[in-house]
Formats: sequence, C-alpha cells, structure tokens
Amino acid sequence: MPSFQKLVILFTRYPVAGECKTRMIPALGAQGAAHLHRQLVAHILSEMSTFLSARNGTELTIYFDGDSHQQMQDWLGSSYIYKKQQGERLGQRMAEALIHGTSKGKNPILIGSDCPGINRSILDDAFEALTHNDIVIGPAYDGGYYLVGVAADIQPAACKQLFKQISWGTNIVLSQTLVQIKKLNLRYHLLDKLHDIDTAEDLKHFNYCPHP
Repeated sequence: MPSFQKLVILFTRYPVAGECKTRMIPALGAQGAAHLHRQLVAHILSEMSTFLSARNGTELTIYFDGDSHQQMQDWLGSSYIYKKQQGERLGQRMAEALIHGTSKGKNPILIGSDCPGINRSILDDAFEALTHNDIVIGPAYDGGYYLVGVAADIQPAACKQLFKQISWGTNIVLSQTLVQIKKLNLRYHLLDKLHDIDTAEDLKHFNYCPHP
C-alpha cells in the first residue's frame, strides 16, 4: 500500500459573540461563550503544535467559517494556512475539505475545536488506522463525532455520500454516518470515545477560565 502524506484539517470560526458556542450562551452569556471558543481553539492549536513538531511532513490547514482570512490571521497569526469553508451545509463543507486533501495525495483528518481530549496519541492512532481502512472516526459521548478522516484513495463521490442524510447537531450523527459507511461497503475504524464541549454540563471536561 502506498504511503501518503498526512493532513490535519481544523474546522473552526472567528469568535464573534453571539455566533459561536451558542448552546453555551444561556450559561455563559454571548461574550463568555465566545471567550470559551477562543480557549478551545488555543488548546487544540497547542496540541497540534507539539504533534506537528514531532512528525515531519504532517500539515495543518485551518478551514474557517465566516469573516475573512485577514481576521483569522490577526487572531491566530500568520504561521498557519487558512482556507474558507466551501458549501452551504456543514456536510458539504466537510466533504469539500476532505476531497481537496485527497486530491493533493494526502490522508486528511478533519477535527473541530470543541473536543479538548484530542491529543498526539489520538491523532497518531487516526493516521495509523488510515493505513488499512477507508474511514476513521472519533466518536463523541453525545452521539456525534469529534474526528473524521478518509484515505487518500477514496473516491470523491463516496466521500460526499458520507455526509448526506445526516441530522447534524443531534445524538444520531454517528449512527447515521455508520449507516452510510456500510452502504458504501467501506472499511472503517472507531477511535476512543471523547467528550465534546457543547453545553454547560460539558464544562467539567475542560479547564475553562471565565472571561475577566
């Protein structure tokens, strides 16, 4: 089996109060929810920094939703590659990002910034799984997933199908995705289950520092 380069895709958005971590607003307020979002992104980028520095050849691209490339660069710095998410719906945007990665001959793994448990070990396991599977998924305790990756040789049509007929934001996202994978007769691997930080109850799984 050929050896492909590794690509991590981080899906996130610029921290505008009232437009990010909206399910946290009742508990933290709009500014507090935006502050939490900033902390989660900083945390995952810190994890990514140590992961990338130890693994030559692995790339990171930040795909953002809303606002501009310049605003993202002003926020997170100029050392990252930024791309705007393409597509009207979440599934379309995820598929397009992954397909773009495979078109460059890479094994792409897509993560969000809501799961602080993502670390070097999880990412190593994910990339290792793609050496003998078509799909790798990191299941979340809320019924969704915190990571999805595809092998570089997956067909674009199959990749797009993974993200169709999915009830995003519900507790059946993972189960619906597995149905699609089995319909396509693809090999898949599930990573360890982790917690997303979506509600006030989830804050016990992250060392959140309230905005001063």
